[in-house]
Amino acid sequence: MKRRDFIKSTLLFAAVSTVVGKTSGILNKAFAADVFVTPGKLGYKEVSPQAKNGKTCGTCKHYKAGKDGTGECILPAMKAAMKAKVPPHVKEGAYCNMWAKKA
Repeated sequence: MKRRDFIKSTLLFAAVSTVVGKTSGILNKAFAADVFVTPGKLGYKEVSPQAKNGKTCGTCKHYKAGKDGTGECILPAMKAAMKAKVPPHVKEGAYCNMWAKKA
């Protein structure tokens, strides 16, 4: 293989890799929206044992309301625990150890 052909093929591979990488990032965001927190991560429970005290995901400052009684947990620690690229979904009546009162 000549040097010129090698450089052309390398540049073509780099360009294709860049396009595929950007596309997969977009697809990851589209499909990652359905990620729900696994019970046990940071003490997450789908039914809050602290509900009588008003401590549920729906009353937490890290909760961003969605639809159908679910929403996103925007807590960076939960996102890292789930190894998710976007905030994971939680149930409104759930609870975790990182609960914090809304301001």
